[in-house]
Amino acid sequence: MKVVILAPVHRYDDIRVFRKEAVSLAAAGYEVVLFARTPDGEPRVDNGVTVLPVNYGSRLQRFAQLPKLALAALRHDADIYHLHNPDTLPLAAWLWLRDRDVIYDTHEDFREEIMLRRWLPNFIRQPAAVAVAAAESIAGRILAGVIVTQQQLLSRIPEAVVIGNPPIVDLGLARAALMARENMPTKAELTLGYLGGISEDRGLFRMLDLLGAMNEFQPTKLRLIGYPVNDDALRAAQDRDEWQWVDYRGELPQDEAHRQLIGVDAGLVLFEDVASHRHIDPNKIYEYMMLGIPFVATDFEDWRQRVDSGSEGPAGVFIGPEESAEVAARTVLDLVKSKERSLRASEAGVDYVVTQYSWQAAGAPVLFELYDRIIKATRNKVLRRP
Repeated sequence: MKVVILAPVHRYDDIRVFRKEAVSLAAAGYEVVLFARTPDGEPRVDNGVTVLPVNYGSRLQRFAQLPKLALAALRHDADIYHLHNPDTLPLAAWLWLRDRDVIYDTHEDFREEIMLRRWLPNFIRQPAAVAVAAAESIAGRILAGVIVTQQQLLSRIPEAVVIGNPPIVDLGLARAALMARENMPTKAELTLGYLGGISEDRGLFRMLDLLGAMNEFQPTKLRLIGYPVNDDALRAAQDRDEWQWVDYRGELPQDEAHRQLIGVDAGLVLFEDVASHRHIDPNKIYEYMMLGIPFVATDFEDWRQRVDSGSEGPAGVFIGPEESAEVAARTVLDLVKSKERSLRASEAGVDYVVTQYSWQAAGAPVLFELYDRIIKATRNKVLRRP
């Protein structure tokens, strides 16, 4: 069975698109072709996935080349076309009209997230959000399958299946990280960590406020790993006094980023209460858990329910969106200054992702079930033809 994945917005090695979905499908015996951005503009084969480059210099070029991308994908004559994010909705409709089995995969609630896209003029954001929401609802009714990451999207796309953001658990790495934490010496200087997209709505300024308050009590640094998204907050952050305590390492391959996070005292996920952030399934929390790192996260009810349930104990702490930096700093210090409590959090986090919420146990099986259902429906349709 042949699958063509279209993800023109994403780098080819995107965690969800490539590492989770494409690689899992290839390992299960599917022939997988992925159209996505490559750093050198060249095709490659990686983990059994054939990657074909989609490169552009601007957003306008990205949209302008969609017809060319559609024709290239159709020439592969795949059994299933798996399309990512709203940019590909016109392609989904075009392929559906050609009687192709199409899966639409949306990573966020774009009805809300589009309102944060500062590259879009203000007067366009609301109509664009309404249009995308309507198109996604139609996709749910006509396409072979729709995948969402957030439970609340089922009210708008009831036909969808939910595949959240469980981490790909590397048991060896998890055990090594936990052992390293058990052997960590007491340090005079604390280190907080953050891995992911960097922007105001993803908590950059909240992290700096916390960092400033932490340094009033004890020397603390922030190991910041990632790339700017949505806005120019990173540039503004570099002008703030707290930047003197930031160790900014830029964008790194996931494996290297994980290695550089091992040993930090706590991992931060201090998203602002905007758009649909309170409903997302926060991949960063689970990555910290796998690395044995206690988390410090915004106190959203959905987040708390996900990670508080089932583990042997609290794997981190939650801080209210409006909590002062000083109170937040005291909460973090209570977590990391006690080696016993910190170790309990580390062990609870590793236990949770290893035994309950990994890609291997909670993500891939749902993906395969959807593919099997589509393939079975297609075969039955062929058998019923006169």
